[in-house]
Parts: sequence; structure tokens; C-alpha cells
Amino acid sequence: MNPTRFRVPWIATLAAIVVLLGVTPASVPAAPATRPVDVSSSVATECAGKPVRVDARWYFPAGRPTALVWLQHGFSRSAANLDALARSYANSGFLVVSPTLDSVNLGGCAVAYNIADNAAFARTIGGVFGSGRDADSPLGASLVRARDAAHRPDVTMPYRMVFAGHSAGGEFVVVAADALRRTDPVAYRRLAGLMLFDPVNSFFGDHFSSAAASLGAERVPIRVIASQPSVSNSFESGVAVLERTTRQEFLGSRLVTGIHIDAEGESTDLIGELSELAVPRPRNGRVIHALATGWSSDMVAGTVTRTYYPGGRYYDLLLSTRTVTTLPVG
Repeated sequence: MNPTRFRVPWIATLAAIVVLLGVTPASVPAAPATRPVDVSSSVATECAGKPVRVDARWYFPAGRPTALVWLQHGFSRSAANLDALARSYANSGFLVVSPTLDSVNLGGCAVAYNIADNAAFARTIGGVFGSGRDADSPLGASLVRARDAAHRPDVTMPYRMVFAGHSAGGEFVVVAADALRRTDPVAYRRLAGLMLFDPVNSFFGDHFSSAAASLGAERVPIRVIASQPSVSNSFESGVAVLERTTRQEFLGSRLVTGIHIDAEGESTDLIGELSELAVPRPRNGRVIHALATGWSSDMVAGTVTRTYYPGGRYYDLLLSTRTVTTLPVG
């Protein structure tokens, strides 16, 4: 990383320490109170030769959005399970759309490759996002309906976008991003990077590894927040693929006490808790939100905000308190 590009506002650094420790001293300036507005608006697309409608939640920031975040849930989950993370993104100035996809589908119209190959569906959804700035596109039409329902006529589709996914949703957005690279180079230039939360590699096929390698060759910014290896994340097979293939100078972090549903945080449910035999740790959730929004903001702006990376005050505090470790890169 180029040290001349780093910037370390003292307020941001102090606020990062506050986030980690979970305290709010009177001497620390409080962040402006904002309540992102969320509404539902489906997206029309197709799969296996048939028209389908994908349910989606839109989250509007208080002001003009800096970028669009596609936030994709994982296997057996829904957009509702990523609600807290979506709101954190919206509070940081992003317009967020969080689709709910099937987990099992005979035609492959699902978030994971299980009984049928879902790569074609991932490519289709990637194209939906690629054409999203066209007002009459499926995504553009969904935004118009959502902003009317949210009474936000001021919001237009941002130029820049970040693909973000949790668990199997991580694999899904990686495959979609690589498909966009190959089929629509103009739209692909809008992709600022990918933010992956404990991504899981499907048991079948090699779509994830081949897409990750292709994106790595392009030096697309990819950041990962991983949990500890477990059955739920296929013992970090997806993270291992990214460590080998993506050629990042800095890939991301692993939560020392992390579990697979930490990204869901307070939005998880009984199914999530039973799958882990544990509940998300609030401190891990705060760290996920801080790093994910900080890294995503840097992807969009083309900057490196030092405090969120090794050598920066907030990140080094996470290391010294044994909250995270840094993921190795191949």
C-alpha cells in the first residue's frame, strides 16, 4: 500500500476505538442520528427459461447515496437475516438492495449450487445489476417503485457498486461479478469491489475458484471477514480459495471468536443459532460493520483509510486485543 494515500482523521480513529469497546464518552462527538428507510420491491428477471420475480429489500441512506451495495444472504437464509448489516451500510451512506433467493430449486434458481447448477442464475443476476442504471431495466424499475414507497424521489441509481455476500451468497456474487466482467465490460467498470462475509464454496463445481482466479488476475479489490472454521462454512474452504487466487495485497481478517452467523448479528434467528449452537457476539458485529463499511467506502473512493488496515490505529487495536487476525495471501 502507498503510505501517501493514507488518511487518519483523529475523530474517526477515536470513534473506531469507541465502537470496539462499546462505550460512548461525552468527549467523543456523537454521530448524527439517522434511521435508514427500508421498503420491499421485487425485481423481475428470468431463470431456466422462465420469468421469475425476486423479492428484495431496499435501504435508503439519509442523504444522497455514494454507491449501491448488493447484499446477498446465504443458504437457508433471507434478506431479513442481514437487516442489521444492511442498515449499517445505509447509515454509512450506501443505497442497499438485499434480494431473497431460494436455497433449493430444481432449475438452479437458487443461491447455492446443490441439486442443480446455479451458475447461470448467478450470471443472470449479475447482468441485472450491470444494467441497473437504465431506468427501464428490472433493477431500475424496482428502485423507482421502492423510492416512491419510501418517499425518496431524490435518490437515483449510483454509478459505483459493491457486490457483498454472506456464506453461499459470497460465492454467488463472486460468480456474478466474473460473469459481468466477461459479458459487459462497460457495466463491469462500475464495480468497485467485493465484500465477502465468511464465504462458502459449494460442494459441487468449480465456479467459485475459477471466478475468484479470474477476478484476482484483474486485481479487483476483494475484502473478506472470516469466522473460525466450522461445518457451517465448510471449514473455510471458500476463504482458502480466495487466499490462493485473488492476489490481494491485503485480503481481510478472521474474527478470533467468530462464528458463521456473526455477520447476521441481531438479525439472525433460531435456525441460525441452532446451526452454530451459539449466538452472535455483539462485539464481533460491531467490528464487522466498521470494517465492512470502511473497506467498501475505500473501494468506491479509490482510497485507503489507514485506520482500517494493518498499521492503522483501529486495526492494530483489533490485533492487540486478539479480536482479529490478518488473513494470509498466496
